[in-house]
Amino acid sequence: MPLIRPSDASGDILPVPSCRCLTSGAEAVAKHALYRLKLLRGEWWENPDRGSQILRMLQTGRLTAADEPVLSSYLSAFLLETEGVFALEDVSARVEGGAFRFSCRLITEEGSAGLSLSLNDL
Repeated sequence: MPLIRPSDASGDILPVPSCRCLTSGAEAVAKHALYRLKLLRGEWWENPDRGSQILRMLQTGRLTAADEPVLSSYLSAFLLETEGVFALEDVSARVEGGAFRFSCRLITEEGSAGLSLSLNDL
């Protein structure tokens, strides 16, 4: 199971005085999944094919409720490829005033953890 440094509310990684302060279990898997979503295809010089294509999918025009199923399906499939994620529950995708919001509960070997993403977060 991965160990991940904790982060604050804005996503900045926090320093840790010892390994005991690292995030582990379902919460670590959820953070790893969120980091994967936030890595956009082409951003990582070492492997430009790695990352999410969500922004590329949204460049076609203004978001509407009709886009929710396609975006939800893409994000769900992408998250299920994350190491340690076995299933998703309570998947919710909605367009609110042009912003897209996605949330779900990740099921891992060590329990479950919530994940939420807003396009404003990318």
